[in-house]
Amino acid sequence: MSLKSWWADRRQRRQAKSASREIVKAAPLREFVYLDEVSLHSLLVSQKSTLLDTVSEASARAEEAEVAGVAGANAVGVKSEVSARYQTSNSNSMQSSRKAVVQSLFKELRDLPLTFRLAHLAGAPAPLTNSQAVVSERDPAVVLSVDELTRGTLVEIEVELAVDPVFKLGSMMTEWKAMADDYPAMFGAPGLLGFLRDSEPIMKVLDRFLAGLVPIKAEAVHYKSVMIDGAEYIVDKRAVEGLELESYPLYVVGVTEKLGYWKDLRRVLFSNARFTVFGRVARDSLHDSWTPVKLADLFADVAPGFVDQINAIEAPKVGQDSTSVAPIHVAHRDALTAYAVAIAERCELTIDADSQAEIDVLIGALAAGPATPTAQRQAFDKVLTAVTALSMDSAVAPDADADIALRRNAREAGRLELLPSPLSLTTQPAPTLAGNATKPRERMLDVEVVGIYW
Repeated sequence: MSLKSWWADRRQRRQAKSASREIVKAAPLREFVYLDEVSLHSLLVSQKSTLLDTVSEASARAEEAEVAGVAGANAVGVKSEVSARYQTSNSNSMQSSRKAVVQSLFKELRDLPLTFRLAHLAGAPAPLTNSQAVVSERDPAVVLSVDELTRGTLVEIEVELAVDPVFKLGSMMTEWKAMADDYPAMFGAPGLLGFLRDSEPIMKVLDRFLAGLVPIKAEAVHYKSVMIDGAEYIVDKRAVEGLELESYPLYVVGVTEKLGYWKDLRRVLFSNARFTVFGRVARDSLHDSWTPVKLADLFADVAPGFVDQINAIEAPKVGQDSTSVAPIHVAHRDALTAYAVAIAERCELTIDADSQAEIDVLIGALAAGPATPTAQRQAFDKVLTAVTALSMDSAVAPDADADIALRRNAREAGRLELLPSPLSLTTQPAPTLAGNATKPRERMLDVEVVGIYW
């Protein structure tokens, strides 16, 4: 071989090594905390007709070995400590092997030429100078019309991962109850132990309704919803920074399965850490509300108040200073007043001074009574009847779904909980019929979660 040929061959080898290193650097580091394998296989097969025989065989063998290991452990679990350790090690290795195969399938799906909405840009987008520039922007990673979010659309969006308050409360109450049983002296605050015992039945109902599901409600890191000339868009916050637009926070909501998590739930769901959610749009467009406890919808027709009570559950907020704690009837009164305000606004009613005085007297009498869930529902019903009676139109009352939302907002405005405790209520000025007692609007993107990673 001539010197010239040797140099040419050496240069080619060095260029190949350099290109290989660049490829390795360009490959994204991806660590999963959740992955729905069934959805992943379905999506991949829909694009490739079938999976490779070697990949399918490896996945099947790993699952078979894992089941065999569990069965063997159950059969001989009491023979010796050495046997138990061996079975655990074998099971873990098979699980890791299977997950490695699944990750390779996800990478194969992610590398396909598919359109992913809301995928985060590597760098900051160019700033948009006015609302017309926002409407005219054609890059879907910067501005996306909500009309493009149809059912089945693939989305990949960075969020601050968090669970829905319903699940958070259930987890917290379970831990509190266990600690209170073991160490009652730690929970000796007046009324707190009683509150924990009284709330135990509904926590059991909630756990049964969740049925192994984990509802998440995560705020988008880089995106928000804006309204321009009656149309709604999802925009990158950095592109519209400084523009005075009607905007709302954007949340990604969906239901995940406990068995689909690859890490301890406590490590990923309660720290508000940043993760990327990959999934498909479950409902067209954006929404103001959703139902985290899906099984509760089963009772929507026969017991709408029960669905309202489940979805309105909030964590108790224990006050540090007993002098700042408001009596329970104050929260009940504030919630009923906020509800009367909302009904009057929705029905476009003008309430004169005499009628307002009558409603105030009714609310005062109802608030002085018990605040159990049944008593709350009956009190809301009486306020609804009293306010709508001021209208000449008998059909002015809101429908069942709207009424549920109004009652939930009224409870939040008055800080009235489903299972109220004196320690969970803080002093707050009562709203008036001339005021607006609604909470800040949130826009929610309902998705079927396929994977969560970072």
